[in-house]
Parts: sequence; C-alpha cells; structure tokens
Amino acid sequence: MVKNERLVYVAKGLYFSPEYKDGVPMPLKHKHIKKFMLPYRGLGFDIGESLYYRLKLTPSKPTAYTYYVNHIEEKTRTIQNTKFIRINSEINDLFIRHIECLDILEHFEMIQNINLDRFNEYIHSFIDMVDEKIMNHAIKVINPKKRTIAFLKQILDTYSIQNNLQTYLSTSSNYRTPKWTTGF
Repeated sequence: MVKNERLVYVAKGLYFSPEYKDGVPMPLKHKHIKKFMLPYRGLGFDIGESLYYRLKLTPSKPTAYTYYVNHIEEKTRTIQNTKFIRINSEINDLFIRHIECLDILEHFEMIQNINLDRFNEYIHSFIDMVDEKIMNHAIKVINPKKRTIAFLKQILDTYSIQNNLQTYLSTSSNYRTPKWTTGF
C-alpha cells in the first residue's frame, strides 16, 4: 500500500491516506496531525509559537507547533513540524492557563515582535485567576528556569498578588528579568 502511494509513511507507526487533487497527493497538514493526536479536549494543549500567535502576542505565524500531552508513552514524539511532549498531570482549564503563562514568561525575550500592550492585557487577565496551589503544581510538572519563576514573582508582586514563589528562588541570586511594562 505504501509502494503504490495509497498510504504514506509519516512517522514511526503512523501512516495516512492522502487526499488527491488533480491526481497529485496532497501533503499531510498540521491540522490533520493535531486532529489525530488530540481527537478530544483534555488530552493536550499548545505552547510555543502557536500559543503566542493565538494570543496575539506576536504577528508571526508559527512555523513549528508544540503541545503538552498526557496520553503518549514516550517522553516526546515529533511528527513533521509538530512536537508532542508528555507531562504527567491531569489537564484542565486552570492548569492550562498556568502552564501557558509560565511558557510565555520562559520565552518572553524570544517572542518575535512581541506586542507589550497585548502582553500586559494577557497578564491582567491571568492575575485575576492565579491559584497558588495550581501554580506550584505547574512549576513541579514542567520545571521552568529559576529566572522564569523570578519573572512571575516580579509580576505578581507588582500587582500585590500573594504568592510563595520565593521558596523556589535563592536569596543570594539576582535574577535578570526582562522589561515587560509599557512605557519604557
């Protein structure tokens, strides 16, 4: 079936039956990979470039896609330009929001043409639903850099949000955090 192109090899253990247009097989698209790997809500969620674009933090369309999932056996699985990373946790909306925030803060300086006004709007919406217990769980699950935790602590302290993030940080270290408020 592979030899006569009725099935196309995509990745280890994964084949697809291509659609044809004018007798030419159409390539596998990201939306097909996502639909196959995440057939229903609660199995995973996007981070990285697609998250930043979806939240309108950047005008740059994603070239690669990354998802945290809880249903694959291997630690990571890559299919074309889509990467799936296993996390050992139940996935719900509040957990997703906390992980998304940590991911945005972790890669803040790498987000191309970041819109600081939009970032600050995002932070305002996030601080209204911060949950200390969920944040601690999220930090344990994805293990962000200390600098990211310091950045989050700085944001929460700016808005006078009670937190215990200091427990993850060293008092003798000076963490470099980016400028994130508008007006600089």
